[in-house]
Amino acid sequence: MIQIMIRNTRAPIHIMVLALAVLGFRAQVNAADINDAPTGKWRTWIGIVDTSTPPVSSTSDGIVARKLSVAETRDPVVQKWLQQWTATPASIVWNDVVLDLIVKYQQNPLRAARTLAYVHVAMHDALVMASREGKEGVLMLAAVHGAASATLSYFYPQEPAARFGAMGYAAVQTLATTNPSGLVKIRRGWEIGQTAAHHTSQRALNDGADATWDLKQRPAIRPGLWQAAPPLNAYRPLEPMAGRWHTWVLRDGSELSPPPPPVYDSREYWEEVHKVMQTAAQLTEEQKKIAEDWNLGFGTVTPAGVWNRQAREHVLRQKLNTAQTARLFAALNVAMMDAFISCWSTKFRFWTERPVTVIRAKFNPEFLPHIVTPPFPSYPSGHATVSGAASEVLASFFPEQSGKFRAMAVEASKSRLYGGIHFPVDNEEGLKVGQKIGRRVIERLAAN
Repeated sequence: MIQIMIRNTRAPIHIMVLALAVLGFRAQVNAADINDAPTGKWRTWIGIVDTSTPPVSSTSDGIVARKLSVAETRDPVVQKWLQQWTATPASIVWNDVVLDLIVKYQQNPLRAARTLAYVHVAMHDALVMASREGKEGVLMLAAVHGAASATLSYFYPQEPAARFGAMGYAAVQTLATTNPSGLVKIRRGWEIGQTAAHHTSQRALNDGADATWDLKQRPAIRPGLWQAAPPLNAYRPLEPMAGRWHTWVLRDGSELSPPPPPVYDSREYWEEVHKVMQTAAQLTEEQKKIAEDWNLGFGTVTPAGVWNRQAREHVLRQKLNTAQTARLFAALNVAMMDAFISCWSTKFRFWTERPVTVIRAKFNPEFLPHIVTPPFPSYPSGHATVSGAASEVLASFFPEQSGKFRAMAVEASKSRLYGGIHFPVDNEEGLKVGQKIGRRVIERLAAN
């Protein structure tokens, strides 16, 4: 069984202050290694961005207002921090911040994947645009921090207004203290990052995620169609408009749709129902744990967070440089966002009923699955679709671990059968679609 590591921490304010200091020393990480990658030739995800004028011309004025003194740089605590974080790419620093916020605000899996995609796209595009102006590592690192801090301010307006800006400033100020000859480049990188964040936020503002759903669009309840499932009994489904969000590599959410699910009351349909009942009746302790480990709803890092954690682990193990890490995280999260959009497009086209309501109506009125059934239609499985996409992206970046990633995706898909909340066909077809989306993302990268 594959172990899933989930962070559910909420740091008190004094720890946050310390984290800012640590983040600042992380800012100098890999300032030279970016030159090893042909970043200037990479395509941006948002499109060609005009970085000649930043959205706010004065944003870079104070980023190097104070330098560390010689005594401070020789402080053993400071030196320990410098040594501790010299192998941590900037994208990972900000990924940790996003995952903590996803937990703090209990974002649902779709919103979590969307936030991760935009934050990492902003960092990737800022790095690419900066590299087109120069190959200095400090230029590109400052761009990454400027993009991340400004994009997070857009996605988390509930946070204190200056928090993310302060985190970005801490990073580039420390970068400036160790690269005093690069102050002009650092200022310019910050401006490029702010501009990339502006364009990224504009896309987010118009991607359809704010559209509202009219409850009257829900089809009338009848056998075979989704209905409120116990114990939540939520009549309004979760994110019914997500299938119409603006995609990254797909034409729209319906482009790679799976075949229609088995028709209600057909032989194939009842075979699927009986497989759920049989699995539930014979559930092993290992299967229960798999179902529980993958039960990643509100208050967790969600499935997207689990796959980001896998990426983080292998980036550090393989010692990917800053540019390759930014490229990986952007591709991974774009793939998962498109996978959710595709999955939700299909869910709300067929509106298929969940196993629990079918089984309670026809076979056992007391039946409850091992985990709680989420409030949206069954076909296909979101876990399977997203995991299929993520596994293909990670397999491409770390081919020696491809078997592990694909096995993890299969486990994620089967976990929903073990949990009693999906039919086998939901998982099988979702996994196939997700894999296609993951490969589509890799094809886009290869075409650069």
